Amino acid sequence: MKKRKNNFKSSKNSLNKLSLFQKSDARFSRKCPFSVKNAPVIDYKNISLLQKYITETNKIITSKISNVSLGKQKKLAREIKKAKILGIL
Repeated sequence: MKKRKNNFKSSKNSLNKLSLFQKSDARFSRKCPFSVKNAPVIDYKNISLLQKYITETNKIITSKISNVSLGKQKKLAREIKKAKILGIL
């Protein structure tokens, strides 16, 4: 039997091209607004800050949209819920 030619490219060349599902490096990234220097403190009494992170229907905005880190998003959600229970929001 004859050997078939390998039509696939070598692995080195295929790694240079991005597939459809890989993230590109040229994507714009932003830092967490609560991780920078002189960031505002997340507190249930700071209503103006909490209102920036809720929608018109009083739902909490996701961290993908607001660019808040995971730990800060959990704290933010806890403080928003606390303010809702107390009737501040």
